[in-house]
Amino acid sequence: LRAFRALVGAVCAGGGWLAVLRCVPTTLMPSDEPAAAVRGIVFRPQRYTLEALHQDEPRPPQRHEDGRLTYAFRGGESLVLRRLLEDHGYLPSPTADADLVWSSGHVGPETLLSLPRHAKVNHFPRSGVITRKDLLVRTIAMLRARCGRAAYEYLPLSFVLPADAAACTAAMGRDGGATWIAKPIASSQGRGISLLGSSAKLPVGEDCVVSRYVARPLLIDGYKFDLRLYVAVSSFEPLRAYVFEEGLCRFSTARYSDPADGGSAADADVFAHLTNYSINKRSSHFVPNADAADDGFGSKWSLSALKRCLARNGVDVAALWRRVDDLLLRTLIAAEPSVAAAGRQVGTAGGRASCFELLGFDVLIDECLKPWLLEVNLSPSLGADTPLDLKVKSCLLADLLTLVALAPHDRAAARAKERTLRAAAIERLSRGEPTHRRPKGASDAGRGRTPLRRALRTLDAEARRAGGFRRLFPLAGGGEYLLLFAQHRPLNAALVRELDARCARAAQAEDEAEEEAADAEDAAGGAQGRGGTAGA
Repeated sequence: LRAFRALVGAVCAGGGWLAVLRCVPTTLMPSDEPAAAVRGIVFRPQRYTLEALHQDEPRPPQRHEDGRLTYAFRGGESLVLRRLLEDHGYLPSPTADADLVWSSGHVGPETLLSLPRHAKVNHFPRSGVITRKDLLVRTIAMLRARCGRAAYEYLPLSFVLPADAAACTAAMGRDGGATWIAKPIASSQGRGISLLGSSAKLPVGEDCVVSRYVARPLLIDGYKFDLRLYVAVSSFEPLRAYVFEEGLCRFSTARYSDPADGGSAADADVFAHLTNYSINKRSSHFVPNADAADDGFGSKWSLSALKRCLARNGVDVAALWRRVDDLLLRTLIAAEPSVAAAGRQVGTAGGRASCFELLGFDVLIDECLKPWLLEVNLSPSLGADTPLDLKVKSCLLADLLTLVALAPHDRAAARAKERTLRAAAIERLSRGEPTHRRPKGASDAGRGRTPLRRALRTLDAEARRAGGFRRLFPLAGGGEYLLLFAQHRPLNAALVRELDARCARAAQAEDEAEEEAADAEDAAGGAQGRGGTAGA
């Protein structure tokens, strides 16, 4: 609609065909050329100590013959990311000309439409449906109504105030002995969080989310902890999602006690009940990590150290992590309808890889080993205050940029291609055809370029670049998740079927190999027996 209005305005203003040409966004004009293989850069961390990270002079940049590389930050920036980009040949640039745009906030349609086709941006439109606290509650509530409460039981009972004040008061009255937690909608890093024991303490006139407090968390040496998990999404239509194998485990700095046991919830020690790093680092009992190799010591551990600790204490870590993966995937599926619809409006759907997403999931595990979703962070902190932070986040960012296939870009060739695409779009407009329609006679099936084949090629290419990321979806045996999507997505179903078929073929090949090995062993044994008889 925006493009059409601009087109009408250009015609009415008498700007001629050149003005009309400039009004056709290149993101709305798919190329008829075969997709060239993207030679993405393999990123590797170059700075292994905090001292090296804070050195002003970047490493000697890598040279790329195909073109220069540029980046732009919108909002806050991460020193770890900036050093990683500059160490691999990237230079700062204005947003409109950057190969990579990294934004700390939401990215609007106007920004996406203004970017060149080759540019990458680190957010999808409308991903706030799960990253804003109030929208997450509303989104999960709609899915509970459609799929049943059992399908989305991992989010504690929550209310959005002031709209749900009456329902929240009634729920708190029914559960008189329960503790509740209030979080302002627009805050982060633990600011404004309070524990509530009764509806009399509800915030008045404040936009916040009130949730039932998970009062029986899993403890380690008496301390509460939560998990920061990193999830990358390279596409929402079809959905391609990955979870980083490493993450962070953040501990409280005071021993935990149930806030309902003795004393009021309002008097509870925040250092015992809140695990936010930004809060606990101010505690006198905070123990910083001084050595990345010693990742199971202090107030912040690596995810690997936590898994080792749980395994030593008899926890079935594999089963627990299957439940965690299930929570992550169901939450992404909850966001899929809104994000996919917005992507189609601005031209980022249908295989266009201009957007990607890195989300920070905060997950709590209770004493029954059930994971609970606390919140989803749109822009998880990428700061590095300790050696462990630097190790985890530099590897995370390096593998993320490798996964999304950032590559050198020949700007002159790109401008020539855009001119060709615009000219072809104008020709289609003059014939009364949509700008996105292919010329008559062009056939994807005839060229072996069906949407499924393109999606499979992309999936396999990402598998080769995944590094420390493990794919959440699509996956073999993931048919049950197809029922959770608000609309049937043929490509999602086709990819799951193809992965199921690959697993079946691999299992059949393995069985045949075992049979051949057994036959060969039997044949060798028979020959040895006949040789022994002949000798006798």
